[in-house]
Amino acid sequence: MSKIALLFIIVFIYFIYAILILGPVYGFYIYEITYFLNPNSRWWFSSLPSLSYSFIIVFLMIVSFFMTRARHNTNTIDKTPAGKWFLALVLSYCFVSLIAVNSIMHNKYFIELLKLFITMYVAYRILDSEKKLKIALICVIIGAAYLGFEALNVGRDEFGRVEGIGMVDSPQANTMAAAMVPTIPLLIYFGWQLEWKYKLFIGILAVLIVNGLVLVNSRGAFLGAIIGTGYFLIYMFFSKYKLPKQKLMLTLIIITILGGTLRLVDDSFWERMETIQTQSADSSGSGGRRINFWLATFDILDDYPFGVGIYGYETLSGIYLKDQSYFEEFEGGVGIRAVHSLWFQALSEIGWHGFTFFLLLLISIKRHLNKAKAYLIVQKNYQLYYLGIALEGGVLAFLVSGSFINVFRVQMLYWLMLFCICFSVIVLANRNNQTKLD
Repeated sequence: MSKIALLFIIVFIYFIYAILILGPVYGFYIYEITYFLNPNSRWWFSSLPSLSYSFIIVFLMIVSFFMTRARHNTNTIDKTPAGKWFLALVLSYCFVSLIAVNSIMHNKYFIELLKLFITMYVAYRILDSEKKLKIALICVIIGAAYLGFEALNVGRDEFGRVEGIGMVDSPQANTMAAAMVPTIPLLIYFGWQLEWKYKLFIGILAVLIVNGLVLVNSRGAFLGAIIGTGYFLIYMFFSKYKLPKQKLMLTLIIITILGGTLRLVDDSFWERMETIQTQSADSSGSGGRRINFWLATFDILDDYPFGVGIYGYETLSGIYLKDQSYFEEFEGGVGIRAVHSLWFQALSEIGWHGFTFFLLLLISIKRHLNKAKAYLIVQKNYQLYYLGIALEGGVLAFLVSGSFINVFRVQMLYWLMLFCICFSVIVLANRNNQTKLD
């Protein structure tokens, strides 16, 4: 048995004990890490029992939650405005199940989506304190760092990418990178706010993640990293709400980021990033093709205004993408194409109404965050205030990265929304408690 397999088994057994004895929140911690580890697809898995480790964890987490649910009354559905839009999103998928173009594939993945929403509901109820939320965020960072570790070991293929090391719902290089990118603003936040004895640990995780992203060579992730991280850093620099020596720390952070990134990037990375503009302008390039894939969504919606269901776009792609050059890489010119965008994936799968619900969900989460941040400003709790900014930067990084790939049903998107909701509810619950005391 390899050392990694042995370590995984030891950690897995400990967390099973922790779920049942200490509390259900430990189930979500190990669930996050197991998601990134994706043990059943790793080289070190051959010496382990062939079990569904994620299912075991989630099942025990739910059991533990129901046994202790009286203790978890801070995060309830009535305390988040986003709850109704999540429900509307689920109902949109339920409705399109009646008219899905590819009912077999739709039903298969819709069941997985329902499982995800159930897991997210339990996670929402149990991530009911600032400490628990921060640990959950660090678990995501650890998981992303493991992907960076795998990328370092596997190395690039003949196409200059790292493939085959992603998660169960994000196996490809671009989707994996999109899930890693939101951790960068969080890395900066924890590297800034944690005690010095933890900064080295965060630094090691940061190197693994950034190096992994460089090896993956994802242009969408590169844009997401710049915009999401830039959003957080700009807030840190220009906001009038600052902690002592904040500008000094910001300067050190920027120098460290630039120095470390320039040290890690290579010619292959820069050559690929330089193609962002040329590929987008060239209709024969992947960027130009994506635009045509996106536009085909509107043609599909003319015929199917309520959406075509999961895998519906792919099923109809041969009809609505009339340029045969899009399929010439497939044997005999026969194949399928994905829409290659989170936004257009949502639009094609659940139609105009479902897409509207998704936008309203994002707007609701943002407004709730704004209320929480406003309260923290009044309390002059700037340390927690900037965690909210880092979460916003992470969501922005993912949405930008996901604008070029199919990640609408990827777990990381819903985790990020979950973390933002938990942050807002926890902060505003403290406000309400303080009001009662006054």
